[in-house]
Amino acid sequence: MAGYRAERLGDEIMARIAEILRTVKDPRLQRMISITRVEVSSDARYAKVYVSTLGDESDLAEVMKGFGSCSGYIRRELAHAMQLRYTPELSFAADPGILRGRRTLDIMKQIGETEDGH
Repeated sequence: MAGYRAERLGDEIMARIAEILRTVKDPRLQRMISITRVEVSSDARYAKVYVSTLGDESDLAEVMKGFGSCSGYIRRELAHAMQLRYTPELSFAADPGILRGRRTLDIMKQIGETEDGH
């Protein structure tokens, strides 16, 4: 699958999964969750879904456990929502980018407070 088509399919999968998450009953997935990106394999058989949350590392770990147990449901709902020859096999990966960004901002704030205090 050409790069542009794979990117377009990844964007569509990302949007559909965001909609599907509203119907998931697992309490571990009842938080503020961001699907940051989806990488689709060249043959469109596999999709890696990167997930982040506004909580801390333990929250992200719980969210990942929730995705592990709900991945079959999400894939089945994705198959119903999209008209594809093959629904990609989904794998979920933690994307700690938001956590890293927040941690960096906290460190910068601490440095600023220290400089103001002297």
